[in-house]
Amino acid sequence: MLAGFRYGNNFMNVVFTIDYTGVADADDVLAARQIVFLENQRLAALTPPGTPLPTAPPASLKASYLSVLLTIVTNAHLSYIAQTKSDVGYVARFTLAERTQIAANLVTRLNNGESSASIVTDTVS
Repeated sequence: MLAGFRYGNNFMNVVFTIDYTGVADADDVLAARQIVFLENQRLAALTPPGTPLPTAPPASLKASYLSVLLTIVTNAHLSYIAQTKSDVGYVARFTLAERTQIAANLVTRLNNGESSASIVTDTVS
């Protein structure tokens, strides 16, 4: 089992790996070149500029492309983690019936004289 690791300022417990098999056709190569070209433009605009990813020979282009794809997948995963900690996560964690029951329970507790501060403290602990 892998321990968590830091990715930028974020902590993750999973590690993604990316590869592809088969022979890249012309469309695959053009897609890889385009994505690596755009990443190299982003790197060049940094202060100080980042080191450009290699695009030749073909094995280097593949490695550069996979590196960019790995970053995209990792950032997507971090975004999904952030979403689960937001209101979106609330919707994802509970079914509509459960959310309806939670709301009804809150109303009942408030109608029974319980303070909102007491309810919040109860749900945090």
